[in-house]
Amino acid sequence: MSRTHLQEELLRSQTNVTADTQYGPVQGRRAANGAAVFLEVPYALPAKRFTDPEPLPVDFRYEGKEYILESKYPAQPTNDGQAAGVPFEDKVGLGKPSEDPLFVNIVAPPSFPAQSGFPVKVYIHGGFLQFGSPHGLGSQAQYISAERSEVWVNVGYRLSVFGFLACDEPKIDGNFGFKDQWLALLWVRDNIKAFGGNPDDIQVTGLSAVGAHSVHQLLHHASRLPEGIRAPFNSAIMQSNAMVTTPKTPAELRPQFIALCHAFALDPTSPTVLDDLRNPDKVSTSALTHAIETDALGIEYGTFRGAWEPSWLGSSDPMEWQRTGGLARGLLAHDVRSVVIGDLTEEWYLYSIANPIKTMGDVQQNLLRYYREDVVTKMLNAFIEGGKAPAEMTQEELVRLFGEVSSVGQVHLPVRMFARDMIGAGFPVVRYEIRWTPEQVRPFGYVTHATDRPLWAFRLPTLQDNQPSVARAWLASIAEYQKRAEAGKELPLKTILVLTESKEIREVEDAKWDEYMRLRTTLPGEV
Repeated sequence: MSRTHLQEELLRSQTNVTADTQYGPVQGRRAANGAAVFLEVPYALPAKRFTDPEPLPVDFRYEGKEYILESKYPAQPTNDGQAAGVPFEDKVGLGKPSEDPLFVNIVAPPSFPAQSGFPVKVYIHGGFLQFGSPHGLGSQAQYISAERSEVWVNVGYRLSVFGFLACDEPKIDGNFGFKDQWLALLWVRDNIKAFGGNPDDIQVTGLSAVGAHSVHQLLHHASRLPEGIRAPFNSAIMQSNAMVTTPKTPAELRPQFIALCHAFALDPTSPTVLDDLRNPDKVSTSALTHAIETDALGIEYGTFRGAWEPSWLGSSDPMEWQRTGGLARGLLAHDVRSVVIGDLTEEWYLYSIANPIKTMGDVQQNLLRYYREDVVTKMLNAFIEGGKAPAEMTQEELVRLFGEVSSVGQVHLPVRMFARDMIGAGFPVVRYEIRWTPEQVRPFGYVTHATDRPLWAFRLPTLQDNQPSVARAWLASIAEYQKRAEAGKELPLKTILVLTESKEIREVEDAKWDEYMRLRTTLPGEV
């Protein structure tokens, strides 16, 4: 299995390629398969800590250099349990951590620039909103770009505390990482034609609790745009994640802010506390990530997530907005045509190793990273009811419990709720389920979270034997069913497009619908 990074391919290449943008020429090189590659092209001004991103001004000019290096990746903690056994550089790239990851990696088909007008796919990497990079090997797009004649754009954005710190007093709106993504999409819409892309055919796609969750957030933001404003994308794919409940407000996130201040012996009520936290000379990048890695904030405060803040998600409850058809109507009004969403059969395994679990208290504390306390209590009670008492569970059983609860809350339940709400409001949705992934990427044989990535990315160095043919058929089927849905020929609510254990692609009735949907009553607003 090749571990060659794009930078290494490009440095060996002798073939240059240039895109002429409104900000001047951008020079890249061709990958080994001929795809045109441009790495770390800025889409915004350099990021300022805990501040909204700023677009490039009209007089901005790109540097007269080759954009072929993996020089940086989003600053982040390193305690990523899901990446155990994966070399760190394969996850983040060959550069150094930076609080300014506001760049895109762009890959155009080998026929660029002689040909243009290609469909555009914007990819948002996974990693719980805490980890990852557009330079990760799983994000490489030269193979899929060449195979399907598409322009691929991988987005860099701020993660963890740098991307998602929020509080009401002092006022920190948060959602900086989501706002980075939105600004990147606006840049893509306005500039992708220079790289051979069609600005009227942009699909945003994301993996996991960063990528797919981010796409859900972006859909909500797009649905509330002012009248007459088009969204900067036309369709979306959400792979194995979605919002299941309304995010916490900045006021509810104040205890996390206080814990962060206490970790650095700062007074959270001081009028200068925000200036102190923003000052890298007083609180360095590495000090912030180290505090998270060592649980200096407390387990329940070590994960930074999106906030329900009106300027980003609107003033009304986002999940109520979705349930009552506002999301569907808003997206259609702003020219978003369809969404593909789905899951894998054994998502639980990768969630089970995300955080160390030894006791029932660990299960509860780690779930509090993502949900309000009342939701955690109800979800755990629903899983435990009629089974073993927590005190009687072995550590292995507690780990499995954490994986099951997390995967249902993060993936299986919100995927089905999204389909229910959107299809019920007349919005085209294609739902899928993957029951087979390449055996060589499965930990302990599980068809688990993110093992489908080689299929979606058509990652030829990973795929073996007849697997490229399976990936090719899967990608073509997804595109065809999405086209059908947009033409009014969508599947019934409980019918899903399945990649079966025998590598066939069939329409199947969702046998897990009732099992997962009964758990919706653990959530606010659901009956």
